[in-house]
Amino acid sequence: MKVIRSRNWMYTQDLDHLPFPKENLEGKILKSGAIEWAYILHDKDLDDKGNKIRAHYHVAIRYKDAKTTSSVAKTFDDKQQYFEAWRGSINNAYSYLIHETSDAKDNEKHHYDPSEVKASFDFKARIETIRKKVNKLSDNAINNLIDDYSNSLISKEELQEKIGVLEMAKHKYLLDHVDEILDYKKHQEFLKEFTGQKCVTYWLYGSSGVGKTRLCRSVMEELKKDFCILGSQRDHFQTYKGESYIILNDLRPADYDYGQLLTLLDIYEHDKMAPSRYHDKFLNARAIFITTPYSPENFYKSCNIDNRLVDTAEQLKRRVVAMHVTKDNVEDVKKEVIKDIELADKISELRKQKNTSQTDQSND
Repeated sequence: MKVIRSRNWMYTQDLDHLPFPKENLEGKILKSGAIEWAYILHDKDLDDKGNKIRAHYHVAIRYKDAKTTSSVAKTFDDKQQYFEAWRGSINNAYSYLIHETSDAKDNEKHHYDPSEVKASFDFKARIETIRKKVNKLSDNAINNLIDDYSNSLISKEELQEKIGVLEMAKHKYLLDHVDEILDYKKHQEFLKEFTGQKCVTYWLYGSSGVGKTRLCRSVMEELKKDFCILGSQRDHFQTYKGESYIILNDLRPADYDYGQLLTLLDIYEHDKMAPSRYHDKFLNARAIFITTPYSPENFYKSCNIDNRLVDTAEQLKRRVVAMHVTKDNVEDVKKEVIKDIELADKISELRKQKNTSQTDQSND
């Protein structure tokens, strides 16, 4: 399992689920050895229906030396899943605390006042410095950076880091079109490379707490795959960015129309799009992992289906490799999945070599 190390971390936890009294939060941070920190209680966020989201803390922490997820989590007496290694600059994390990053702006999240943040430094002054630094870029420099992004020379995160939230918002219409073109281009490249191959869906079912999601993450990290974990029941693919390996976490019968789910899991039809609230996403899936409490049979029985003579349980069973995960067999399942994916990788590589050889012979 790949061990993640980072100097910058973001700890996110619901107010009601803190494993210690909220008054002890700052003390936990101080004892962690952080050289710099800032935190805020987000208690004004709304979901897409206008309902208030549970109040939760965001804690941005910076250490002198890189630390592992387990060591940071241990300091706060909480589970590792609530800690994210912050890949951007720490200033970007501080901007997120008040929702001044491009993602927060795009999702119309509540903008918090800098005075609501508690920090080990003058937070208001730091935010003003960040804003001024962003505003110093000339229009020509910004256009050049957007051009770099459109040519895949820098990532969107790097672009946002360089030009800032306001410029990202000003150029949102252009960037949305660039994203559409880049997504289409990536999808066409995927179709060309993956044609004739199978997109296997691993249906991992079992009781809560046996480690189904942890198993999936462990497999992906061990094989060093480009993967994502999608867990929002309202919109699984909201944060999907074209990753090759997809983990649909804690799937329930009401999450998808049954026919839509069958289309999504089609083994050989790769030119398809995943449903998402704002716009559907090109799907570049080499393998899909589904974690759920339901076996395929029980999942089917719990689905709301108009005509069970047309939409049968067999259609789902043919599309998935079902594995019952228990605490006793989780390591065996992991080994089996790794072996299966490694075999698929070898077949894919042989196909690629064969196609390259045929192309070379044709050119000769």
